[in-house]
Amino acid sequence: MTRLSSLVCSLLLGTLLWTACVPTATAQQTRTLTIRDGTIFVDGQRLTSDQLPADLDLEGVTAQYQFVGIQRPVIELNGRLFAVENGLSPVSEEEVNGQESSVILQEISARPTAAQGQASASSSDPQRQYLNDVQKANRELYNRLLRERTMEQQAQNLAHAIRVLPEDSDQRQARIDTLRTLLNEIFDLKQENRRREIERLQREIQNLQRGLQKRRQMRDRMIEHRLQQLLGSASKR
Repeated sequence: MTRLSSLVCSLLLGTLLWTACVPTATAQQTRTLTIRDGTIFVDGQRLTSDQLPADLDLEGVTAQYQFVGIQRPVIELNGRLFAVENGLSPVSEEEVNGQESSVILQEISARPTAAQGQASASSSDPQRQYLNDVQKANRELYNRLLRERTMEQQAQNLAHAIRVLPEDSDQRQARIDTLRTLLNEIFDLKQENRRREIERLQREIQNLQRGLQKRRQMRDRMIEHRLQQLLGSASKR
């Protein structure tokens, strides 16, 4: 693990939530950062080129952060640290160590190129392959499955933030209540997603059964066609 990665992991003290995860937070306590196709918005306002480091390349990157109760958020992008202030300002590890800042670590997902997409589809990751198949067949279900994964990450991030709070903290109990509500939502979403997945599989099985029946009805014709293919190929050699 690199020194920067160790720093990020050790300073993960703030709460990272995606949109609307903490209804108890006030507007003063909450800030948002959105990266959409390389364009960055802080609290809904698009950052100009003057507010961004000239050498920061976020082309194709899409992500969203919500910082709850953090005075000076620091995030990691492309292996570098940036403070979220009036824009994005580069900060060093030494600066972060010397200040009461929270480092928020969250994987940034880049939109794959066509070649990357093909590589992903042929990878050994069965979950990624399954999502690729669902995306082609049912966009709505695909989006619901992505939302499920996002909410699971929200729950993990919120649980981490709760663990670092004092046991007798009022804020800790409020966030436990928020986590419980989130887990209820995740359970309901998963139940509905599993139901839709079962329906999708049932339709696929029905299509396969119809195809099998059609092949059975065309048995003699298909065998004769294949025989001619083989004999034709043999006569050309």
